[in-house]
Amino acid sequence: MDNCKHPHILITGAASGIGAACAKQLAGCGCNLFLHTGTQTEKLHKLANELREENNATVFCFTYDFWNENSVANFINHVIEDAGYIDQLVINAGYADKGDFETLTAKKLNDALAVMVEAPAKLIRAFIADIKKSEQGRIVSISSFVNKTSGLNDTFFTATATAKSALEGLTLQAARQLRLSPATANIISPGYTRKDKKESAFSEKQWEQLASQLPSGKLVEPYEVASLVSYLLSKNGAMITGQNIIIDNGLSLK
Repeated sequence: MDNCKHPHILITGAASGIGAACAKQLAGCGCNLFLHTGTQTEKLHKLANELREENNATVFCFTYDFWNENSVANFINHVIEDAGYIDQLVINAGYADKGDFETLTAKKLNDALAVMVEAPAKLIRAFIADIKKSEQGRIVSISSFVNKTSGLNDTFFTATATAKSALEGLTLQAARQLRLSPATANIISPGYTRKDKKESAFSEKQWEQLASQLPSGKLVEPYEVASLVSYLLSKNGAMITGQNIIIDNGLSLK
C-alpha cells in the first residue's frame, strides 16, 4: 500500500481470517494499526507481536465484544485515547449464523444486528468526521455472499444475511455523505473463504466439497480479500467509492 503519510487504520475482527490478513498486508506500509477482537485476545496479541518484530509496525490491540452497547462505547473511547483520530476504517467483525426462518430467534437476530450493524454504525458515526478531512480517508466494510445467494448447498444464514445487508446500506450512506471529500467508502463481498480457526459453519469435509463445486475448484483465501482491501485503502483506489465488489471465485456465476 502506498501512503503519503502514516495513516491510522482501525480493523475490527482482526485476530483471524480476513482481518488478520489485512493487518499483515498493511503492517509494512508505515501505518499505525489499531486492531480489535471480540474474544480472541491471546491470538490478537500474538499477531501484533509478530507484526512488530517482522515489520517494526506500530500496533495497538483492543478486546471489546460488540454485543454490549457499553462495551462498544468504551472501545471507541479507548481508540480515541490511543489514536487521537482514525483515517481508515476496516469493518470486518462478524460471524456466520447458519439457519433458516424455522430456527431464527429474536436473540439470534438481535445479536447479529448488534455485532454487524449497530457497532459498525457507531464506529462510522464516531470517526466519519476524521475520515472526511483525512487526505486518504477510507471505509471498507466486509460483507458476504450469504445475503445474495443460497450458495452451493442451499444453506441459509438468515440472521447474518439480514445484518450484512444492513451493513452494506450503512456503508453506501457513508459513501454518499463523503462524496464531496477525497474520502471513499466501499464494500467487499467475499464468497466461500478459507477459515483459519476451528469455529466454522461447515466441517472440513464440507469445505472441501464446496471448493470442488466452484469454477476454480478453490476457496477464496483471506490474503486475496486483504489485497483488495489494501488497494481500496491506497491512493490508487481513490476513484472507487460506493461500490460493492464481489470476490468469490465465480460463485455468483453458478
